[in-house]
Amino acid sequence: MKKPIQLHETQKFAIAIPVLFVLSCATKHWVERFRFSDEFRWIYEYVGVGALLLSFFLVVFSFTNSVLILRDLKIKGFQKALWFLLSSSIFLLFAGLIIAMAFNVA
Repeated sequence: MKKPIQLHETQKFAIAIPVLFVLSCATKHWVERFRFSDEFRWIYEYVGVGALLLSFFLVVFSFTNSVLILRDLKIKGFQKALWFLLSSSIFLLFAGLIIAMAFNVA
């Protein structure tokens, strides 16, 4: 019987960051249906703001975790690069969007 792979804490966060980002975007999209409801508009307001704040937090955490992966993770170069790209994917997405808006490309 094989032993399960032991992941470093930064590797676990590298998996969790994109998953949580996709879930927060899906939640933000899902609560749009409550926007025009008189009874449930509070769901749109509070959950929408919470999902937006979570997304911005994940961008910052993506950058931080990527630096920690480069600094602390003791694995070979190619695997470390893959974990770095997974962890920094959300940060790179937002950095690319900001650069595209700055040069009016998008």
